Amino acid sequence: MTARILLLEDDDSLKLILSRALGSAGYQVRATASPDTALNWIRNGEGDLLLADVLLDGTNFLENLGLVSRLRPQLPVIVMSAQATASTAISAAKGGVFEYLPKPFDLDDMIAAVAAALGEETKAGRTRPAEEPTGFIGQSAAMQSAFKAIARAATSQAHVMITGEPGVGKRQAAEALLRARGIASDDAIVVTPSNPASDVFRSTQAARQVVWLRLEEWNAEQQRAARDALDAGIGRVIATASHSPDAGLDSRLVARLSECVISVPPLRERRSDIPALCETFLGQFARRDKQEVVRLSKDAIQYLQGSAWTGNVVELRSVLSRLSLATRGRVAGLEDVLSAFTADAGDAREDLDVHANAIAALSLSRDNARTVAIDAVDRALFSQALDRCGGNRSRAAEMLGLNRNTLARRLAELGEETRDM
Repeated sequence: MTARILLLEDDDSLKLILSRALGSAGYQVRATASPDTALNWIRNGEGDLLLADVLLDGTNFLENLGLVSRLRPQLPVIVMSAQATASTAISAAKGGVFEYLPKPFDLDDMIAAVAAALGEETKAGRTRPAEEPTGFIGQSAAMQSAFKAIARAATSQAHVMITGEPGVGKRQAAEALLRARGIASDDAIVVTPSNPASDVFRSTQAARQVVWLRLEEWNAEQQRAARDALDAGIGRVIATASHSPDAGLDSRLVARLSECVISVPPLRERRSDIPALCETFLGQFARRDKQEVVRLSKDAIQYLQGSAWTGNVVELRSVLSRLSLATRGRVAGLEDVLSAFTADAGDAREDLDVHANAIAALSLSRDNARTVAIDAVDRALFSQALDRCGGNRSRAAEMLGLNRNTLARRLAELGEETRDM
């Protein structure tokens, strides 16, 4: 029997495209722009699956998921939305939807999700990532996977380990998870490397939800206290650690915290999100400084998307803040962006110190810590210099303040001599 799809979409063009795609895949489609009409169809027992947009003429269809579940508990639901925020993905997960499709999506992915929801394994090809948050946003596959992991964690009370490079937004991920669990940030105890071991131990007895930040910087005494707290504690812990989470950490502690793992991707793996991040941050800065929103030229956006971003989202935000203050609401071009990268050396040094401390903390867990740290920095410097110079060793060496032979010798020492030039 041909499966019947109920399609709820108020954009006429998209409704037509989706209807044709579903029809071509062999499904019967009944489409409407009215939530009330769709709910009446469901009430009358029509349809084998509901495919619904989230925002419909100013209303949020997620508010109707409870009613859909009561009317037809076994009806699979797939929702679509152009909003890339944590709350939307989490609300969808809590509402029991089978899948969340962030717009724009590939029609093949939509068909695969429908097939999987209906149990048609032969049609189910690719799977779908999910969605998330505020300043912590993105529609890239890498970020959608992180959002989906947060949504899954929100429906449990497991301990959670959030991993990612410095500056990717691990604390924002923890705060999004707290909100999803119905916990106000002020009601959670936050423990940092500056807290003594006694605070670490007491934290799980004092609050239902605890956030342990930057575990890679904790000393042995703090880690022992954390492990003992998990053995004796009542509260649930959300912990953050830079990659790799097991570097310098007690293996038992890592295992206990990793009941659920959320990995926040580096900015270089989600470059397609940079225009949306720029728009969000520049809007925030305009409101902060009571000025017009800075707009970016095409060249400026392309340069930002192609930059290395070793400091990840934190670095992008700092650059955009300087850019916003310097341009005061006008269109910012490539020269403005280049100036923002080099402006405010004091802030730049602070950013460098933050990342240097993180490298030091990770390196001190290894033998020959100084060599490990220097090698890591050199590999990153050489790789990015060569990328910026199109692989030209002479230009890269000049940028680094080295001669070409010194660069070649050091690349060989690092095992990078085969790198394409």
